[in-house]
Amino acid sequence: MSARDEKPETEATDAGTQTLMRGVAPITLRDRLTVLAAAPLAPRAAQKRCDMGLFDLESRRQIELVDELRRITREAARNPEPPATGE
Repeated sequence: MSARDEKPETEATDAGTQTLMRGVAPITLRDRLTVLAAAPLAPRAAQKRCDMGLFDLESRRQIELVDELRRITREAARNPEPPATGE
């Protein structure tokens, strides 16, 4: 029997029956499940932002009290105020 006499393999899909090229194996359910298992996990519902603790971006924009006191002290040392005359 020659290669021309062989009947090509077919695969049933949602679009209908498809003929496969020589040397191509049909995709099995096992192949499909392997691809799904290897895919990264995705959330089933929309996720809320984590705006608390380490992940709170708004709190990172706040001024640190210690840094603010140091800045005020540096500015006061550069620009001393004239003494009050008491008048």
